[in-house]
Amino acid sequence: MLKSHLFIWICFGFVACWSQSKLTSYAKEITKTLCAPELHGRGYVNDGCNKAGEYILGEFERIGLQPFNGYAQQSFYLGVNTFPGNCKLKINGRKKKPGIDYLVHPSSASYHGKLSLVSLNAKEVLSYPFKSHAHGWGIAFIPPKSIAKDTLKMVRAKLEKLARVQMPVVEITRDKLTWSVSSEQFKFPYIQVFDTKRESLPEKIKLNIDAMYRKDMEVSNIIGFVESKQPSDSFIIVSAHYDHLGRMGKNTYFPGANDNASGVAMMLSLAKEIQQQPLPKHNVLFVAFAGEEIGLEGSQFFVSQHIVGSEQISLVLNLDIMGSGEEGITVVNGAIHKPIFQRLVDLNQSTASVKAIKPRGKAANSDHYPFSEVGIPAIFIYTMGPNKNYHDIHDKSDALTFDRFDQLHYLLLRFLQTF
Repeated sequence: MLKSHLFIWICFGFVACWSQSKLTSYAKEITKTLCAPELHGRGYVNDGCNKAGEYILGEFERIGLQPFNGYAQQSFYLGVNTFPGNCKLKINGRKKKPGIDYLVHPSSASYHGKLSLVSLNAKEVLSYPFKSHAHGWGIAFIPPKSIAKDTLKMVRAKLEKLARVQMPVVEITRDKLTWSVSSEQFKFPYIQVFDTKRESLPEKIKLNIDAMYRKDMEVSNIIGFVESKQPSDSFIIVSAHYDHLGRMGKNTYFPGANDNASGVAMMLSLAKEIQQQPLPKHNVLFVAFAGEEIGLEGSQFFVSQHIVGSEQISLVLNLDIMGSGEEGITVVNGAIHKPIFQRLVDLNQSTASVKAIKPRGKAANSDHYPFSEVGIPAIFIYTMGPNKNYHDIHDKSDALTFDRFDQLHYLLLRFLQTF
C-alpha cells in the first residue's frame, strides 16, 4: 500500500512539474507579446492601448470565454497627453538618452529651441511669484543631497504649478526616473534630468519636444464570462489592467512587463482553468481594464455602468504585478476584509504556495478601489520580489522571474473555488 501511494505521488510530481512549466511558459508568452514594440507600451501613441485590447479580446475568444449580456468590449473616452514625435534633450551640446538620462513630465507641453535657466533653491521655488516672464527663460532646481522628502514633495508640486501656467522648468534629480501618464497638458515643459553629481546649472540646454493632447480618446474594457455550474445570480470578478504608459517620443517606450502584462497573464491562466471547470455557485467575469494608469478610469466606468448589481458581487480579485513572488504576496484590503484574507492564508498554510502573505489596508493604487468605494468586497494582490523595475524603460519581459507563478496560480484557483 505504501509503495502504491509513493508511486502515485511520484507520478503526481512529474505531472505537476510539467503543468507548472506549461503555465509559466504561457505567462511568459502573453507577457512578451504585450510588451512587444508593436504595441507601443500599450499607451495612446500609435493606438497601442487599443491594439493590446484587441489581442486580449482574441485570447478571451480562443480560451472560450463568452460575452456578457452581448458585450465583449465596454468602450469609454478619456483625455490624455501624448508624445508622438520628437522628444530630445541636449545639455552642453551632448544628446541625452530619454528614459535613462531624463524624463519629460507627462503633462509637459511642446517646446523647440534653446532654454536659458535661472537656478532657485527650495525656499526660492516655494516663494516664487506667479508673474509674466521673458520667452526662452526657465527655472532650474538642483536639490541639495540632504533635502527632506516632504520638502522635495512640496517643491515639485510648486514646480508643476509653474510649468502649468508660467514658465519651463528643469529639475535635476538623484532619484530613480519613474514616469506616468497624464490627463492634462501644461502650458510649458517640465524636464527631469537624472544627475547624481551636478551641483550647478548646465551652461546650455536645448529641447525638441512634441506634445499632443488627445481629447475623447476611445478605449475599451475587455469582458469575458463563465457561467457557474449551478444556476446563480452571484458573481466573482477577476480583473487586471492591460494599459501602460506608452511612448515618450518616437524611439522610447515603456514595456510594462510586471505592471501589468504579468497580471493579465495570471488572469488569462485562471480564465483557462475556470472555463474548463466552472465554479459551482458563482458566475465569473474576467475584466481587462483600460485607463488604470491615468487614474483608474476603466474600473470607475465599469462600476458606474452597473452591468452587475453591487449586491450580486461576492468578490473582486484584482491582479497587478505578478512577475516575481520570491518574497511572497501583499493583499491590499486584506486588513479590511479579514475573513477573506484569512481564507487565503489558511489555504497557503496547507499548500506552502508562497513564502508570505502580508495584509495591507485601504489604498487607491489599482482597479479594486472603485469597487471598494461602493461597498463591494475587493482585494488587490501583487507579488513581492527582487524586481524593482517600475514605470521605467527597464520593466521588460525578460527581466521577470515568474518565480512563484505556478504556485500562486493554483493558490488563487483554489481560493476562488471556496466561494
